[in-house]
Amino acid sequence: MSGVTTAARRRVLFLYNVPDWAIHNVGRDWAELLADTHHFRLVRYGAHEREDPADYDHVVWGYSTLGYSGRTLVDSLVHRPLGWWRWRRRRAPNLAAVVQDPSELFPEVAGWRDAPARTAHLRRFARLAVTSNELHAALTRLGFAPFKVSTRSLLPPRDPATLVPEPLRAFTRAQFYPLKNVGLFETVRARTAAVVERCDAILGTTVQALADYAAAIDRYNVYLCTSWQEGGPLPLMDAQRRGCVVLTTRVGQTDERIEHGVNGFFCDDADGFERRLRELAADPGRLLAMRLAALERARADDPARVRAQLARFLS
Repeated sequence: MSGVTTAARRRVLFLYNVPDWAIHNVGRDWAELLADTHHFRLVRYGAHEREDPADYDHVVWGYSTLGYSGRTLVDSLVHRPLGWWRWRRRRAPNLAAVVQDPSELFPEVAGWRDAPARTAHLRRFARLAVTSNELHAALTRLGFAPFKVSTRSLLPPRDPATLVPEPLRAFTRAQFYPLKNVGLFETVRARTAAVVERCDAILGTTVQALADYAAAIDRYNVYLCTSWQEGGPLPLMDAQRRGCVVLTTRVGQTDERIEHGVNGFFCDDADGFERRLRELAADPGRLLAMRLAALERARADDPARVRAQLARFLS
């Protein structure tokens, strides 16, 4: 570890909700990026009362809104009442949170940017991180001073030599949340059924091994993001790493990843998505060129930049 002793590393307790899903993967990535300077312990929320927050330099909520479900609350009160009370009373300078999605602050509607924000739950945290320029601007307007920490895909990049001209095959990956706006995806799928060889929605929280997940993405060449709100989205980044062109609304970190007309398209509505899909279906050569550009962008993810962002947040 570059001569840095374990004792010298700062201690970080990182709390997450769903194993192997987006924010858990973010914690893993952070732990790897800062392995020389920080020791991470990743613990699922609801089991965290076994830990003493005073033992850590930083306690990071993977989502600022992480809270108890009815089942986990009962389990904690029955089996870990002292731990539950200790954490409930905790107000300390080592508490931090990642505001991953706008839905942590704003309603899950298309016009969320103009809606009142809910920020009372943020008062317990001494420092905040956001994953996108969009959220950084929103929190700054609300009087906070968030740190910007980009997220990255953990999938290996695809070999560009394996990309060949082929019929258009599109997909999306989403959970059953209003912010994902799956209804727009369904409208686009119906409109383009005659020109897209396949157009699939992978819905739910099913988790695959990385190799299987990469192989599943490789059946497609276009990724659709129809969301109103996103912190990433991480599946979009995964799709880029496997050479998919991205058609997306202007959400989350897409402003950092999509060069319109080069490796993807920004689409405002069903008409925009339909038009771009028809263009790509009619021009396999352009589809291939944009796939190669998407893969090139994804392969250029800079771990040093994210590491520096993290170091500032967890200093």
